[in-house]
Amino acid sequence: MKLILMNKLFITDLDGTLLDSDGKVNQKTKEILNALTDKGVSFAVATARTILSVSNILDGLNISAPCILMNGVCTYDMTERRYLHCHYIDPVATTQYVKAVSGRTDISPYIYTIKDNELCAYYENMDTEPARSFAEERRKRYGKNFVKADFKELDPTYAVYFTMCGKKQALEPYYHKLKDTKGLYVTFYRDTYDTSIYYLEMCSDKASKAGGIRYLREHYGFDEIYCFGDNTNDIPMFRESDHRYAVSNAVNELKEISDEIILSNNENGVALKIKELCE
Repeated sequence: MKLILMNKLFITDLDGTLLDSDGKVNQKTKEILNALTDKGVSFAVATARTILSVSNILDGLNISAPCILMNGVCTYDMTERRYLHCHYIDPVATTQYVKAVSGRTDISPYIYTIKDNELCAYYENMDTEPARSFAEERRKRYGKNFVKADFKELDPTYAVYFTMCGKKQALEPYYHKLKDTKGLYVTFYRDTYDTSIYYLEMCSDKASKAGGIRYLREHYGFDEIYCFGDNTNDIPMFRESDHRYAVSNAVNELKEISDEIILSNNENGVALKIKELCE
């Protein structure tokens, strides 16, 4: 192999990067990456998704290193099926979020918690169509459980993620209301698959894909990291990595800071590039 594999990590974003336009891992990509991990290549993913959807989507793909989930909220060992590290949201910030969104019917917010190695998603209402679609897709495709609850009654100690989806004009006021909340990292972006829908997502300001990269370096001895992405939320991860590759369908902001632009997510770009680097 061209590279000395020890202490090298190849890590990729999922949606729009490793996954094709149908949100799936192409069979050729699976075959290439599984052959590489069988030879000792360390491969992982860094995504906004939770373990429930990641496990389903990546079924049949060998993940040989800890993964960064929920945009850096946690690192997860796919082999041992356990959370290695979690960034919990400051309870004061959780209280401010609940105060801003609880009881509102123009949006349908969610609160995710991790307790005793179990992820749970809570909601107060599903009055908006985007929220119903969001939950229904995840129930059907990934078996994700959504629990109806009064946010004011939840223990804020275990909150790790807040999210809501909908039209831009509905979410934008909440973005401006919450973006400067102490202890929160807030992102507001357009959906990869349905560009009429936006997501407003919040987590601890200590959590990020870049932070996840640092954690993997420090705790697993990776001294050289190769990363792959497509969207603006991959920029911090790119800056923290040693080698950066943007798929051809990536946004211009990411392409501008990449070392190389590779084939698109529909052309097995990530797998083919890793294979080229390792041969």
